[in-house]
Amino acid sequence: MPRHRRISPRVRLGAAAVAGALGFATGTVAVVTGPPSPASAATFADAASERPNIVLILADDLDATTSPYWEAMPQTAALVRDTGMTFSNGFAPTPICCPARGSLLTGKYGHNTGVLTNSGDVGGWATFAANGNEEHTVATSLEGGGYRTALVGKYMNGIEDAPEHIPPGWSEWYGSVDNNFYTGYNYALNENGQIVQYGGSDDAANYSTDVVAAKSTDFISRAAGDDVPFFLYAAPTAPHLPLPPAPRHTDHPFATASAPVTPNFDEADVSDKPWWLRASAGERSARVAAINDPDYQDRMGSLYAFDDMVAGIVDTLRETGELDNTYLVFTSDNGYNLGSHRLTQKMAPYEESLRVPMVISGPGVRPGTDAHMVAGLDLAPTFLDLAGVPVPADVDGQSMTPLLRGEQPASWRSDLLGQYAGPGLDGQDGVIQEQVEGIAGVYLDLPPWSGLRTDQYLYVRWYDLDRNPQVHERELYDLASDPYELTNLLATPAGVAANAQLVAQLDARLDVLATCAGASCRT
Repeated sequence: MPRHRRISPRVRLGAAAVAGALGFATGTVAVVTGPPSPASAATFADAASERPNIVLILADDLDATTSPYWEAMPQTAALVRDTGMTFSNGFAPTPICCPARGSLLTGKYGHNTGVLTNSGDVGGWATFAANGNEEHTVATSLEGGGYRTALVGKYMNGIEDAPEHIPPGWSEWYGSVDNNFYTGYNYALNENGQIVQYGGSDDAANYSTDVVAAKSTDFISRAAGDDVPFFLYAAPTAPHLPLPPAPRHTDHPFATASAPVTPNFDEADVSDKPWWLRASAGERSARVAAINDPDYQDRMGSLYAFDDMVAGIVDTLRETGELDNTYLVFTSDNGYNLGSHRLTQKMAPYEESLRVPMVISGPGVRPGTDAHMVAGLDLAPTFLDLAGVPVPADVDGQSMTPLLRGEQPASWRSDLLGQYAGPGLDGQDGVIQEQVEGIAGVYLDLPPWSGLRTDQYLYVRWYDLDRNPQVHERELYDLASDPYELTNLLATPAGVAANAQLVAQLDARLDVLATCAGASCRT
């Protein structure tokens, strides 16, 4: 049976309740472009005197570096990007679905949620729940503060083992409960406790992104009619494979396009890369050749329905009179390699996996571009700050509200921890990459790693999180001179010697962040 919760009436707060930010970490200089917004810091706070609504629109596996996603999302570009703040340095510290979504919901790094991959004893929904994370999410805080909350679409990998489960904090729940949701058809949703089946492609109305869109706009209309502030988490699986385009977009402009070829695409010389990539280079390159273009065509095609969903959400907000009091957030859980370095998935410490789109529009937000280093774990404290709800002291992220105003915060991070706990080539407890028929020896997963991403460098320690350490190798890239990470500065004895002092500094900082918690992650 559906669960029923008492919904608190809309509460009005003074401007002081939403002013300010967390203000931690080391500083960096903002790069803000675009014309100044008429909203000053004062009007930003005044705009939120009636508690604002927050709508998080989450893409799945959308990279910020290679795919020309705005070309497939012109409505989102016009309605959200062009009216809001684009964060050009958005990151997913653990670049795979479940850990990334855990960080979005809690504001914590994966080592503090205990979720560092998609399954096994350090991954998946079961681990996330067993560690008590579900009781301390942005949803529980917002619902406890008087918000009506709803999740529509994908929650976390592994929830299919408990399809009737509804986490605390969600006033309404329309979560997918099986992996068919990735295909767009023949899936089931848990709709407030009732398992509802959706059929095949013979009925276009079953297409999963469109179902997420319809349930999202219905929730907004009802919440607006009841005059309660609301938080919507809308999460279709676009552009995650194997989702096809919606039937109406079968002949989309990218239907026969080849995937972009960047300087590190199917990287010709991987002799400077760690042993696991050297050992599997041939098989991985064959996989790129076999699936990359069809994958890219579906990825881009699926974004057209995603774009329609965003437009429908904005139209509903406008029709209900809520648009001017709503923050719209567009981002992705993690990036995607799309053939870079001969890799077709995510999970890697490289730019294509780590970097995600991130755009926020809403009352008082200054349109333009900001270059501060932000991450998915910053969204939860930002949402709570905007809502006037106390931010728990143990979150690792920090509120982005000063950045939304176009202000220089008192302090901000200049580096970010990266982590992944994949177990290695045997794939135990890890994520099995989709098999390619006719290609022998397709390898599973990636080995575990810890990394440090600074303004200038990427530093990686392989097998840093392994339960059975094998070959410990390190990578160092100067992103200022080598943005495509083609030359590992530690691949030769001479390079190791030349960079010894820098590596010692990066090692020390990585050691600190790898065990940080709460305020120590922000200093």
